[in-house]
Amino acid sequence: MKRLIPPDDCPEEIARRLDVMQHHRALNAILGVNPEAMTLAEEYQKQRRRGELIGPLHGVPLIIKDNIACVPMPVTLGCRALASLKATSDARVVQRLRRAGVIVLARANMSEFAFDVRSRSSLGGDVANPLCPSVTAGGSSGGCAAAVAAGIADGAIGTDTGGSIRIPCSYTGLVGLRPAFRRSQLDGVAPLSLSKDTVGPMVHSVEDAALLHAIIHDLPLVHLPERSLKGIRFGVITALQGEDEAQLAVWQRALHTLCRAGSTLVELSLPFLNEVREATCLSLYEFHVAINGWLQKKPGAPSGLADIVASGAFLPEFASFLRQMMRYNTLKNPHWLAGRHFQRLLRQNLCRVAEEQCIDGFLYPTVQRLPESLAKMPPGCAPELAAISGLPAITLPCGMSLNGLPVGMEILSVNEDEAALMTLARACEGAFVREGIVV
Repeated sequence: MKRLIPPDDCPEEIARRLDVMQHHRALNAILGVNPEAMTLAEEYQKQRRRGELIGPLHGVPLIIKDNIACVPMPVTLGCRALASLKATSDARVVQRLRRAGVIVLARANMSEFAFDVRSRSSLGGDVANPLCPSVTAGGSSGGCAAAVAAGIADGAIGTDTGGSIRIPCSYTGLVGLRPAFRRSQLDGVAPLSLSKDTVGPMVHSVEDAALLHAIIHDLPLVHLPERSLKGIRFGVITALQGEDEAQLAVWQRALHTLCRAGSTLVELSLPFLNEVREATCLSLYEFHVAINGWLQKKPGAPSGLADIVASGAFLPEFASFLRQMMRYNTLKNPHWLAGRHFQRLLRQNLCRVAEEQCIDGFLYPTVQRLPESLAKMPPGCAPELAAISGLPAITLPCGMSLNGLPVGMEILSVNEDEAALMTLARACEGAFVREGIVV
């Protein structure tokens, strides 16, 4: 299992990763390289020789999604209308990564504006899955996932609104964390939804997810404790298991593995989930207000969404969607208020079930169908449970299907404690590794 390890030779490591990037350019994972990466690597190597390590990730190259500001690179959201928009200051999470010694290697392609569950943009085209280039890497953080899965870097920072970290991580066999919603962490991140946007890690292991999460959220760096699954009760949400036979075969084996490791699985139907789709459209009502506020702070940017639409410099398939969003000039309309009400209701219901059934975490496949092409795949409402409830969730690979595509297992927390969630996830990861179904 690949890990985030500071390199012995920073310039050599950056050069190697750039070679890997060039080899995989057909994936369309990368929109641009950080022109300062090699200079930083040379400086970091001098510091290493002097014994002056910056932090725990000294010289480690990472990929940043192209809606997170990182000087001196552009921040374009994958949109041609924003192609010349340069970051004037680092996002808060990038500042913290730099303090930990990270070298931002490149910015990743994404679903334009972060709208979609596959990554296609007018600047970068379709992001292909390195495990099977004929299918999508998922979205909207698909460029990050493809870059990590292809070895361009061993970690990336993406954003997750309705599944944008977890869906591509599931498609590419990675670990992806959506933390609890905290608006204060979004400084310097282009918005999609004011009530659902989050920033999180995309890596190969739960331990590295915990490390990056601690760094970008300015938390103490601690190793996840070893924990047995004996006595752990998982609530398996049967309504979210889907009907994809290739995925279900892997899913059932993964559940049996958790049982053999000592956990108890409680099947849950949760009829209130039928209403989840009613609250998935909060971004529809929030995007116009959010993006206009963000653009107005950017020198040289279009003055607002209306200018972007008038330019026509975006994916044509989003034209009607953008015009629909432009109808909502304020947040507190009846649709938005109803969505916010359902957010609170869903959280209350999930927490009530967890308490009544003594559940330590909810389980379900991260997506309900494996990708079949570069087209958008319907993920179902599973990723929206965390997005709407505001509870943290993590996806981790739980096996490979017969057609060679990974299957992701999502664990939804019963509270806002990401450390407890990741400790559970690490125990599951260990069980899968011992069984040989994850390497």
